[in-house]
Amino acid sequence: MRMSEITTQMVKELREKSGAGMMDCKKALTETGGNMQKAMNLLREKGAAIASKRSSRVAKEGVISSHITPDHKTGTLIELNSESDFVARNDEFRELAGALARHAAGAVEIAAFNETRIETGETVADLVQAIMGKIGEKIVLTRTAQLKAMSPNGFIFNYVHPPGKIGVLVEVTGGRADLAGDPAFVEVARDIAMHIAASAPLCIHRSEVTADLLQQEREICRNQALNEGKGKPEKIIDKIVEGRLNKFYAESCLLEQPFAKNPDIKVEEYLKQNSAKFGGAAGVAAFIRYKLGEMAEAAVAE
Repeated sequence: MRMSEITTQMVKELREKSGAGMMDCKKALTETGGNMQKAMNLLREKGAAIASKRSSRVAKEGVISSHITPDHKTGTLIELNSESDFVARNDEFRELAGALARHAAGAVEIAAFNETRIETGETVADLVQAIMGKIGEKIVLTRTAQLKAMSPNGFIFNYVHPPGKIGVLVEVTGGRADLAGDPAFVEVARDIAMHIAASAPLCIHRSEVTADLLQQEREICRNQALNEGKGKPEKIIDKIVEGRLNKFYAESCLLEQPFAKNPDIKVEEYLKQNSAKFGGAAGVAAFIRYKLGEMAEAAVAE
């Protein structure tokens, strides 16, 4: 087929199927003699070539996206990374992130998730590669997480801080099994999710602080106290250490943190104030917090 026989309609059809640019579609059709499937394969190969070429580039921009099932019993988070913030604001990039978050309700282990197929039959890896070929920038699906409610009276809520730099899933519990649609409960759950986004707790209770982390903090506090108070009795040093550990708990444990919307009270007090509305003690059973790019930062630190 001669180049003149590659019609505008053919180019338009390939563009709608692939999402690639008009000139790329025309070129692919020309190189494959107008064969639509071969042209699609060629465009995918282009995406693979871009992926290979840019494999060493750091992709730490992007977006956190989240999805909650209608019954509020399962929530997902995904982090889709790009090289530039410009691409992170691209509508198609953000739509892909949302689609992957919805799809992630079925699988969360990243390698397995990449091989799962969406309704059109394409794999997640295919989708990421296709948009990489279109945009011309390294795109990486870095991680996915899933949170399932463990309690009959527990419900999953989410919050993604605009424009998608921080995302949170949280299981909030109450005394009734019909709270997912209660506006007052939804407001409290959203407040807690927003607080977690803003305050970055490490855990819910101080009992969840790992022994290694606690020992590390204790040693830091003791060394600080010894340096500041040379010659002070051991008992005084011990009291200073315990005081500083309590401060560490207040900064790191969700229930002991000053509530973001009212720092005069702790998160635990805020939950207690609202418990009567929900037929029993309101509480937090679990949470997951993603910050954009923290995986890349951790890798560089290592």
